[in-house]
Amino acid sequence: MEQKYTPCIIIPGIGQSKIELLDGNGKKLKMAWQLEIDTDSIVKKLKYPFIRSVILRSDLGLSNKMASIVSEIVDPIATNDDGTMKNPIRVVDYPQSIADCTEDERNYIYRMVPMQRLGKIIGEDKLYFFSYNSFGEPYETAAMLNDFIQQIKKEHNCDKVNLVPVSMGGAVSIAYFDAYGHQNDIKRVMYFVAALQGTPVISDLMKLNINPDKAISLIEFLFPRKVSEMLKKILSLLPRKVSNKMMLGAMKGLVDTAIIHCPSLWSTVPPTEYEALAEKHLSGGKYAVLRSKTDRFYKAQKKFPEHMMQLKSEGVDFFAVVGYNLQLLPIAAADTASSDSMINVESASMGATAAPLGQKLDKEPDGDFISPDGTVDASTSLLPYRVWYFRNQQHDNTAYNDTALEIASRVLSDDSFTSVYSDKSLPRYGNAQDNRK
Repeated sequence: MEQKYTPCIIIPGIGQSKIELLDGNGKKLKMAWQLEIDTDSIVKKLKYPFIRSVILRSDLGLSNKMASIVSEIVDPIATNDDGTMKNPIRVVDYPQSIADCTEDERNYIYRMVPMQRLGKIIGEDKLYFFSYNSFGEPYETAAMLNDFIQQIKKEHNCDKVNLVPVSMGGAVSIAYFDAYGHQNDIKRVMYFVAALQGTPVISDLMKLNINPDKAISLIEFLFPRKVSEMLKKILSLLPRKVSNKMMLGAMKGLVDTAIIHCPSLWSTVPPTEYEALAEKHLSGGKYAVLRSKTDRFYKAQKKFPEHMMQLKSEGVDFFAVVGYNLQLLPIAAADTASSDSMINVESASMGATAAPLGQKLDKEPDGDFISPDGTVDASTSLLPYRVWYFRNQQHDNTAYNDTALEIASRVLSDDSFTSVYSDKSLPRYGNAQDNRK
């Protein structure tokens, strides 16, 4: 008898969905994300303030020019004071299963989230990729996800689906469960390096509490290699105080244009930081509409641990894969948190305890809850038996960790696979991998 598998929906992370910038008639102008950048134009605009700054070894308009350039670059994904998109955009979506995608669409999806192994097991006709606006509003995204779930349930004549939230997809799942969890449409959730309680990277950016000499790490993350390499060359020719001021200008342009008014990025602020940051940036009537949106998510995020346990008691099974023992993106001032470089351990694991980098817990490794290197205690997680940890695993590269992918495939295809004890070859603690090497 053929096994009946549950359809699975991948909820990708920030930047893994394509977004088109449109004109007033709905015609595509260019890609809004990934950003299309004219490096020649950047060089031209920086040329004269750069030359003056090099000769006189002082910031003579360079930082202000850099701020305006970055603001212009990210303008396609900018938001208004109420959190709505400033420009008309269209998400490139895939309403069909991966089996029905074109070869180019399939290649793109698997490049973003390499779940080919799962597709082979359950069939690509049961594997879906949920595209969404990474810079939009969490509850609008949740409504679209709910519609997608209903469509898939109807297509397969089934009662439930599985979710695979990746990175920011974790925040999307919080909004979804808050608004639609009562519908009981979800069987299993496989969190893949997911931001469930935010990340200090975003809160530090909002505070501009950053290391300017490491700001290039964020440029490398956001922009094409050609842009980051060009900026590295420029920075190498400037005095340190001038280059730092230039990069602070770049970060200010990014924060002011693409972060402060973006509801989805507020969903990745740690709840412990939210109230102070919202008071700083979103107080006053001008931001009342946006504040109502961010407040709603904050309340859901804050109560999500409790809500998760309620959902678990109602039959939803939650699992997670987490990276640890890496410094957060170097731009962040919070540089002692154990993380996968983007998401700290406590957030992705729903409460595991991690020692600051370079330190160990006051507990001996025990072959079970305490990691072999003595830096993580899995027992404090809400899901102590359903989270796998990978030492030195970088956030994006988790998608190329064969063991992590095998765990995800087993969780989403085998109902008897229920914990870190289900298969001795897939223990709670593992090490970083990159199957591209």
